[in-house]
Amino acid sequence: MTRLPHILLASGALSCCFALRTVPSVRRTFQLHATSISSTSWKPCDQPRFDEFASCTVGPWVTRASPTEKNEVEEVMRSCGGAVQGVRELSPSLDANEEKIYLNRADGGFVYVDDGSYSFGPNKLDLTDETMVMTSLAFTGSQRGWLTAKLSSEDGILPQSTVLEMFRPISSVTEKLAVIDNLEQDASVPAINWKRIQRVRMPNSSQPWVLARTKWEQQTLPDEASNDDDQSGTGPLMGWSFVETIGSKENELFGDILGSESSVCVHMMAICQESAVARSTTRCYDSTGLLKGVAFLEGRVKGELD
Repeated sequence: MTRLPHILLASGALSCCFALRTVPSVRRTFQLHATSISSTSWKPCDQPRFDEFASCTVGPWVTRASPTEKNEVEEVMRSCGGAVQGVRELSPSLDANEEKIYLNRADGGFVYVDDGSYSFGPNKLDLTDETMVMTSLAFTGSQRGWLTAKLSSEDGILPQSTVLEMFRPISSVTEKLAVIDNLEQDASVPAINWKRIQRVRMPNSSQPWVLARTKWEQQTLPDEASNDDDQSGTGPLMGWSFVETIGSKENELFGDILGSESSVCVHMMAICQESAVARSTTRCYDSTGLLKGVAFLEGRVKGELD
């Protein structure tokens, strides 16, 4: 696990940027979207199924450094029996003595998709107190990047972030997990060709956030740099966690539902250095701190990784 320092961008946006085994200290700006997103191209899509999500998440996970030490994500059943109510995620430190994080499927701030990726955070962003946002990004059926960020109002929005690479304890996977020491990474964020975006929002932007009543939509974007290389590798991940305040015209993901309001977006993104696959989540809050939408993005690095 890597703990990350505060980084203040010169533009006034506040960010925390990290690689898995080094902590860059370079100040950078960030542009999320390398491909233009059309506000008129959103198409309805099916709501994710919790049983599909759980099948990809529940069970043992290991780290690159400790491939034989299993850490269990557990199902949580309803007290009356029957259906699964949620999952109990690992503690960020992987300390067995620390309480695991309960992700209740009835919690509107817990938004998941079928492949096991999720975004967890508050329905209302209140930076007068420390707030935790958490994301798990699925790269293959056997690898995920797990990111957490703590947000507070002290000196602005300053994420204190951690990240873990997690793998299924399968011999064909773990035998390839060489520990990587002194991995040098630049703090700059590569441009991404986003290929597919799913977002969830309320049918009417004036409605309060209720996950059970949300509307799921997606866009499939033109693939500017098609690459048929194998994407099943479990190469090391790079990641970035940051927060920005932007106007509705600059908010490509949610500007069409924000009206003239500014927004606060929490971005959590990771890239596999072997396959160049990129995954990201964005939580969008309006100027009053109310959650307006969550997006899941999939794509590939544009050009070569440095």
